[in-house]
Amino acid sequence: MSKVLVIGSGPAGVLTAIALKRQGLEPTLYDKVEPLAALKEAAVAGDVPTIQFGEVGGSVSLYGNGLRALRNLGLHAAIEELRSIDTFKTMHFMLMDGTDHIVRKVSTTKPGELPPFVVYRSLFHAVLMRAAHSLGIRSYSGKKIQNLIQDASGVTVEFEDGTAVSGDLVVGADGIHSKTRRLVFESAPKPICFGTGYLGVLDRGVVADGTTTVDFEHDMGLYMDPLKGNHIYFNRCGVVEGSFAVLDLNFSTIDQELDEWRPVTNLPKEAEKLAATVDSWGAPKCVGMCIRNAKRITPVNLYDLPDLPILYKGRVVFVGDAAHGTLPTYGQGLNQAIEDAAALGDLFGHFKEAEDYSKVFEIYNKVRLPRVHKCAELSRGVAARFRAASPFAMRVGRFIMKVIFTITNMLELNDAILYHDYRKDLVEAVPAIQFS
Repeated sequence: MSKVLVIGSGPAGVLTAIALKRQGLEPTLYDKVEPLAALKEAAVAGDVPTIQFGEVGGSVSLYGNGLRALRNLGLHAAIEELRSIDTFKTMHFMLMDGTDHIVRKVSTTKPGELPPFVVYRSLFHAVLMRAAHSLGIRSYSGKKIQNLIQDASGVTVEFEDGTAVSGDLVVGADGIHSKTRRLVFESAPKPICFGTGYLGVLDRGVVADGTTTVDFEHDMGLYMDPLKGNHIYFNRCGVVEGSFAVLDLNFSTIDQELDEWRPVTNLPKEAEKLAATVDSWGAPKCVGMCIRNAKRITPVNLYDLPDLPILYKGRVVFVGDAAHGTLPTYGQGLNQAIEDAAALGDLFGHFKEAEDYSKVFEIYNKVRLPRVHKCAELSRGVAARFRAASPFAMRVGRFIMKVIFTITNMLELNDAILYHDYRKDLVEAVPAIQFS
């Protein structure tokens, strides 16, 4: 039985651990987050304690391709329990004041496909952690990787707390700033900051005064100001749940503390400040109202990882943002991580011998690399419309966007990405593969 060290306990890491456990491997999760340390720091500073391991961020979009992979991992039923409203069918791209609608279709009419939905990231992650623990997968916190040494017999990971652990394989799932990736690929490109902003969640509906309704105009949309570089994403992700992301592309320096994803401590003050900002941008009043009623706001930086030429080296393989940190503009970041995990699980299920890991990694790389690069390319293409040098350039950019979305909507070209079946890629690479 191969011992696998999974560095990172975010969704990508937990999903991969589950996939490998189901195929008879012995994965263990290691994450840098130390909940007790976070509580102590908050107490010393006199702040409201917040732990960024679970209750952070906003929402995640689950499309047919990701849901299909979750079904193959035996997780679909548990995740489906999080679906509480009708599925969303369209994404609205508007100017900041709500005008000039451009609609992109995100649903499909093909029979048998799994309809997409949006859910809080924290709820999704919690389901995964419960599933992992029910399978007997151990997880350790406060484990910041410091060094990694691999040879013909195995791999050893050393942590900053002075401990070390050895195993047969390592999965690098420690996010877009992956220390594991930097240790294995010393010349790997660094993530590029695209913008800074805030992720928030709220309860929609009538507030305490009984007369004011807190809600968005559409199920999912984006208010855009390409000239000023300001954008607001929003969605309804439950009967009452909603989320938003406020993005500012006008940054001169990068505050790396935001990479820790710590929610603000003085929520009323920060919510009012952020709402006043979006009001000054000319956003519809409902947006400011939703932000003022947020129940959590997390400052973040938004990054894009340049394409890696390979996803493994020796006994170390990468998944999720550590392998292909993608801009969220096409909604595929998490879904590609799910595909990564499921593909690795399927390959290990077919190649049973311990020494077959090199064959698994080689085929995984062959199958996944073009797929994740394509998704990254599409995400960058949409992001390119987020900035415009002049009003004329903005009009041209929006016209191009409208034409592209009209064609893709009519021909259902989005299905090739949003409803892709990764197992077809595996069958093409390994015709004799048996799925278990």
